[in-house]
Amino acid sequence: MSSTKGGIVPQSEFTHLSKELERLAQLGVQREIAEHKAKGHPIFYSRNGIPIMEQPDGSCFEYRRLKDGTREIIREVEPRLMKQE
Repeated sequence: MSSTKGGIVPQSEFTHLSKELERLAQLGVQREIAEHKAKGHPIFYSRNGIPIMEQPDGSCFEYRRLKDGTREIIREVEPRLMKQE
C-alpha cells in the first residue's frame, strides 16, 4: 500500500480498497445465505418495503407478522433475480 506525506492514503487507492471491502462483504453475505438455506431455513428481507420470506427452494412470499409472533402468508411473489457472475 502506498501513501503520501503524513501517511495519508491517496483517494484512488482508498476507492479501490473500499470497493474490494464491499466485494468481500457481499461474498460473505452470499455464503451465509446459501448455508442458511442449505439447512432448510427461510431468509427474510424487504423488497420495495414489502416483507418477503424466501424459502430454501427459492419460492418467495409476502407475509406479515401477527401479534402472537406467527407469520401469515399474504401471497406468493416472483422469485428475486440472482446476479450472474
